[in-house]
Amino acid sequence: HNRPLLTFRGLPIPDREEFQNDLENEIEKTVKTFSLNNKKQETNLIDALKSTCRKFIKQKTGKRPLVNINLIRI
Repeated sequence: HNRPLLTFRGLPIPDREEFQNDLENEIEKTVKTFSLNNKKQETNLIDALKSTCRKFIKQKTGKRPLVNINLIRI
């Protein structure tokens, strides 16, 4: 698998590289708990990823972000 494509604008992040690496680790932990073979699991995964990303960003920046998750199968 490839690294997730992350974009964020307007967040007060002093060290973008460290922030991105930590967020990728959180995303990877969450993805490992789901199976993408089931359509219902896919929607549950998207909801779990949104929640995980929001919590992580709120913890690091104190801001409540808007999160958009897109899963792409190749």
